[in-house]
Amino acid sequence: MRTSFIIISGGQRPASVTRLINSIRAQRMTDYEIILVGRANGELAPNVQIVDEPKLADNARICRMRNIGIEKAGGDIVVLLDDDVELSTGWYGAIAGRLAEPGWDIAGCKTLGPSGERWYDWCWASRVDPHCPPRLLKYGERSDNLYISGCLMIIRKKVFDKLKFDENLANHMRDDVDFCHRAIDAGSVIVCWPEAEAIHHLEPAGRNEADPASGEELYTRAIHLLRKKEYGAALEMFLLQSPAPKVLYHAALAQKELGQNKEALDTFEEFLSEANLDDNEERRLYYTAQFHVGRLMEKEGWNVRARQKYKEALSGFPEHKDAREGLQRLTNKSGSSSGNSEGRQKK
Repeated sequence: MRTSFIIISGGQRPASVTRLINSIRAQRMTDYEIILVGRANGELAPNVQIVDEPKLADNARICRMRNIGIEKAGGDIVVLLDDDVELSTGWYGAIAGRLAEPGWDIAGCKTLGPSGERWYDWCWASRVDPHCPPRLLKYGERSDNLYISGCLMIIRKKVFDKLKFDENLANHMRDDVDFCHRAIDAGSVIVCWPEAEAIHHLEPAGRNEADPASGEELYTRAIHLLRKKEYGAALEMFLLQSPAPKVLYHAALAQKELGQNKEALDTFEEFLSEANLDDNEERRLYYTAQFHVGRLMEKEGWNVRARQKYKEALSGFPEHKDAREGLQRLTNKSGSSSGNSEGRQKK
C-alpha cells in the first residue's frame, strides 16, 4: 500500500523542510513517495518530487497546491503536510495497522504545538459562525462539526474522486474546516489516531498575512513566543509595540497566563474600548476577550459582572462552549456567593 506525502511549502523555511523530509525517511517505510508543491529552496533529498508553483506559494493558495499534489500522488494514502511539521520517531509504526483497516476515510493523529500542547488535531468548528473560536474535542468524541487541521491530514486517495479542496480559499480561510465538513456531509468517516504523534513547530517565517503569527517582525516573534508558552518574553515584545488592538489583546493573554490578573483586566478593557467591530478579526477577538474578562472576574469572585461578560461573549459567539459553561456555573451558584467584594471591581 503506497503512501504519498505531500508537503506544501512557500520556500522560506528550507531547514524546516529538510527536518520534515528526514522525519519521513526515518519512518523506514518501504513504499512511499514525497511530493513538494510550491517553492523549493535549497537542495533536497534525491527522491523528493518537486512541483514548482511559485505564484501559488507566494499567494498562499494552499488549496490549489494541495489539489495539484493530490493529482500527482500515486499512493492509495495521501498525507498532507505543512512544511513546519515533524513526524515523531515511530509515527508510521504506530498506525501502519490502522492504515490497512477499512472503516475510515480521513484521519488525524496527535499533533502537538511547540510547547507540547495539542494543536487542532481533533476539533469542533462552528458551521454557523465562521468567527466563533474552534475548540479541541476529546479523542473519540464525535460531532458533525469536527475537523482536523490541514497541517497534517491523512486521506484515502479515493476520497478525492468526490471531494477536492476549495481553491477559492487561501491559507487561514477555514480551508481544512470546509473540507472536513463537506466530507462529513458526503458520508466520509473521519477518525483520529492519537497513538501516533507529530509536532507542528509553528515557525513564523513564510506565513501568510492572515495568520496571527505573520506581519511585522516584532509582532510575529511575540506571537510565536506566546504559542510556545514563553509568556514573559512574549509580553516584553508586545509592550515594545504600538498599542494596536491586536497587540493589546495578545498582551492581555500573556498577562493572564502569567497570573497578572489586574494588568490583564486593564489591558483587555483597553482592547475592548479600541476594537472595531466592523473588522471581522477584531470582532472575533472582541467577543473572545469578553469571555477572558469574565473568567478573570469569576476568579476574583466578582460573579455579577462575570455573568455579564459571559453573556456578552455569547451575544457575539452563541456557540462559545466555555462562556456558556461559565454562565451556567455562576447561575447555579446561590445569589449570596457573589460576595461583598463586587464593589472592588471598579478600577
